Amino acid sequence: MRPNNRDAILRAAELLILKQGVGALTLDEAAANAGMSKGGLLYHFKTKDELVRALLTFAFANFEASVERLALADQGPGRWLRSYVRATFDTDAATETESLASAALIVAYFGKDSLVRKQYEDAHARWSERAKHDAIAPPVADVIRMATDGLWLAEALGVSRFDQERKRAFVNELLELAR
Repeated sequence: MRPNNRDAILRAAELLILKQGVGALTLDEAAANAGMSKGGLLYHFKTKDELVRALLTFAFANFEASVERLALADQGPGRWLRSYVRATFDTDAATETESLASAALIVAYFGKDSLVRKQYEDAHARWSERAKHDAIAPPVADVIRMATDGLWLAEALGVSRFDQERKRAFVNELLELAR
């Protein structure tokens, strides 16, 4: 199935952010990168802020769908948490692009746009609620989720000092804690 124009704009904007940074994200650049006119982009997104919020909604929805897909294939207590860890770190190129772009947007807009902050807070509230009801002791569930989020953000910001072996051991420890 061919992606719709709205999704194509969002994917193009994500790639633009990864290649040139959040500062390069303009409606003109997003339209050019999506291979359409600015008028075509404005049909979907009237302002840059609207585009930014849509990018986060898109990324969160895709991430949550990945977690749910993985959880269906798992069994027992902690399956949602294990799926959360896997969806965060076992990424393909498209998911990684989305993840890094959303991290850049969150960092750049968190203090500037109260709606971006609210989107992130709402996502965290959903994830915290799911983790709380995953048949794992709530403090352990919090440790798993917050450690996952912490490493994700450190990697997105480029400040993680974990090599692949240490990261793999860290992720495996989180998965084991979720059993």
